[in-house]
Amino acid sequence: MTDNLATTWGPHCRTTSATPSPREDVFDTEIERQIERAENHISRLYRKRNEIRSPIYSLPPEILTIIFKFVCPPVDFPREHGLDRLNPDDVASVASPHILTDLTVLAAVSARWHSLVVSTPSLWTSFVADNYNIKRAKTIFSRAGSHLVSVSFDFWIEQGSHAILGQILQEHASQVHMLYVHQAPADWLKEYIPGLVKLEFLCLEGYERGGSPILIESSCTHLVLKDCSCRFTLSWSKIEVLHLEDTPVDVCLELLQKCTCLLEYRARRICPPDEEDIQPQLPSSPFVLPRLKLFEWAMVLSADEDIAMLQYIRLPVLQTLVWVNERFDGLDVTTLPHVFTFFEHLPLTLSAVEIRKGECPSGRSSVFSYFSNLSNIESLTLRECSSAFVNEVFSTLGSEICLEEMPVFPKLKSIYIDVLKDDLDQAKILNTFRRSCSQPSELLLGDPFRIETTRDGVNWMPELKEELVMMVEKGHRVELWEDSKPVNWLPR
Repeated sequence: MTDNLATTWGPHCRTTSATPSPREDVFDTEIERQIERAENHISRLYRKRNEIRSPIYSLPPEILTIIFKFVCPPVDFPREHGLDRLNPDDVASVASPHILTDLTVLAAVSARWHSLVVSTPSLWTSFVADNYNIKRAKTIFSRAGSHLVSVSFDFWIEQGSHAILGQILQEHASQVHMLYVHQAPADWLKEYIPGLVKLEFLCLEGYERGGSPILIESSCTHLVLKDCSCRFTLSWSKIEVLHLEDTPVDVCLELLQKCTCLLEYRARRICPPDEEDIQPQLPSSPFVLPRLKLFEWAMVLSADEDIAMLQYIRLPVLQTLVWVNERFDGLDVTTLPHVFTFFEHLPLTLSAVEIRKGECPSGRSSVFSYFSNLSNIESLTLRECSSAFVNEVFSTLGSEICLEEMPVFPKLKSIYIDVLKDDLDQAKILNTFRRSCSQPSELLLGDPFRIETTRDGVNWMPELKEELVMMVEKGHRVELWEDSKPVNWLPR
């Protein structure tokens, strides 16, 4: 009798039987599910309450937008498609695709964040609209509103995307301010580019010589041509920045003379002229670029175009010179009259010099002998130079100062070294530091004298370290940097 009695735990608790029926099992399972749903709902309410009380939810939209912009930094489109891009082999890589994923995560946090992300046009200017992903390109244009957008167009992509992105380009022509185009037909350039009324930066790549010049009606001020041997007809007087890469030397020289309003001109990896092409017309009298402040040219001092350029170019307001030693063909640079003429006409405004691929010919003076006569240089950069050349530079800079003569580069404030090998003459570097400490303070205008090398963990000799520490302790402002940061053993 007692074995069949129910056990009661309380007035609000269920009564369990020693032998529950199948119906009771079903009932118990349903009750458990309801309890679980109620607990989950309560948990969500608690979580929602805590979120609402969190300081991040009380921030005004303006502050949240600023925070979101750290996730979506502006895309550096000119660097992505310019001469200093990190990976020169990339043709039209999509800029920062991970940012779109981060933005999607932000939008999924809450309905408020989603609304803010979607309705903030400036966030969407961090992306590049391209024909790799047409759906994304449409989203970028639609959500960017009236903000300016960068566009990348690669004609290696399958043909179906060309017409679609071209249509999008026409619909949003007033939004495009930067454009990269790879191997688009000449007719496409003529049809679409004139409508881009706010275009500031244009990069064209992969155009071979042949036929008549390609006509491009554009008011852009920043033009980049890469692997282009053909000729273009542009609004030359409006171009202020011109970068050329893998371009024939005759085309480089022709563009240099036509773009009379240039502020910056850089020609890198210059190619020989096409042997089948008509002999170019070389300058025979001086030509002036009255506004040019930065000039870069890869020198082949035996080429007719290089000789003509060096002999006749005049740069009255030049501030930065990038001299690339491409090839000397065994020539003694110090005996070349066109090189002498070029340096003789450099202005006093020149304050920064970069030398690439500097070599020190055995038994001869290098091209640095010309630079050493420049009196207002404050910044010197040496990239991809041989150790012998760098050591010659430091030997010249660190030589004993004659009281009756002005030292080389008397206003020099910084030296940046990107050397191929770690075999620099540290004694000569130390002499250069010593020279900086002996300079009259008014020459450096109170700025520290810095030497920086791209190498990290250089094994500096004890004498150099000890003397630099003493210089700093005596109040001399000298700095030694490795890999973009100061050495940790030198007091600051």
